[in-house]
Amino acid sequence: MSSPLVSISKRVIKVQPTFTADDNADNDVAFDWTEIPNAFSSKGKSSILKSIFILNGYDQAHILELLFCRGTDNDGTAPTDAQGLINASATGSAAVDITQAETQAVEICGQVNIVSGDYVEGDLLTARIAQKTGIDLIMSPRVNSTSLYVAGIWRADPATMGSIATNLMDMYLGFED
Repeated sequence: MSSPLVSISKRVIKVQPTFTADDNADNDVAFDWTEIPNAFSSKGKSSILKSIFILNGYDQAHILELLFCRGTDNDGTAPTDAQGLINASATGSAAVDITQAETQAVEICGQVNIVSGDYVEGDLLTARIAQKTGIDLIMSPRVNSTSLYVAGIWRADPATMGSIATNLMDMYLGFED
């Protein structure tokens, strides 16, 4: 008797989150929900987040907590400003401001910490790189979606972010199903 063939789909998806322009501190929002398009190979089918590679153009080994969510409805619609981690009406504040009801509405479904030990030795003169492998976080999209969303929270004081470009980080996420 022969074994059934199993097809494994692997993909790497690049996202470039937009950092908050506020002068951030420990436990402040680094960036709000950013879409990871096609994180899943088909609608409603789960995938495994295997790895994250970060190219940090700010040249700092920032400690980040990454949160993942499924979106707001069966179509995986992006979270609204009101469902963001940051209160969009609180100008100048990057403090985390999301209610329990909002976290349930967007279905936060995963979390990964990027710590100083994830940054590789040396640097690229004007950038730092972090690499986290073996994550094995199983997540699934909404029933009519292939997207996922990621947001970041500083877990150490990132110094002043208000003076830098808000798009200096490239994040490569490796998925497998």
